[in-house]
Amino acid sequence: MLPSGDYKIQNFLHTDRFIHMKADGTVVGYEEADIVHLNVTNAAMGLGTLFDKLRNKYIVIDNETGNVVGCDDSQELQFSTEGDKKYIIHIMNVDEVWLLNKGKDWTPIVTAPAPPPGVQDYERKYWLFAEDSEMYG
Repeated sequence: MLPSGDYKIQNFLHTDRFIHMKADGTVVGYEEADIVHLNVTNAAMGLGTLFDKLRNKYIVIDNETGNVVGCDDSQELQFSTEGDKKYIIHIMNVDEVWLLNKGKDWTPIVTAPAPPPGVQDYERKYWLFAEDSEMYG
């Protein structure tokens, strides 16, 4: 598990797209990254919360729509890794993971069942956490 700290969260497949929260609270892929604070709540289980420092809101999964949005209340998320510093973000014991379906600005980040290896673009489910000084891509 990553340590608590401030990160830019980058999509693995669309390497030039980062987590960004719009003024209306929609979380999208965008060319400029917001600084997001990861607060680890249980390192052994890979649990933590995400807080967008630009908008002063937590990043959560809306249980009704499946969209990733900003909220005043935190939500514990699980950060599962399959190695290579690639993380899948989801609610614990739920197979609905964050996806960035297109590599264009303002594409909403949504949740859906994790695409398995072999499916085209399955790597859109992976996210990289980089400190300001270490960007991937």
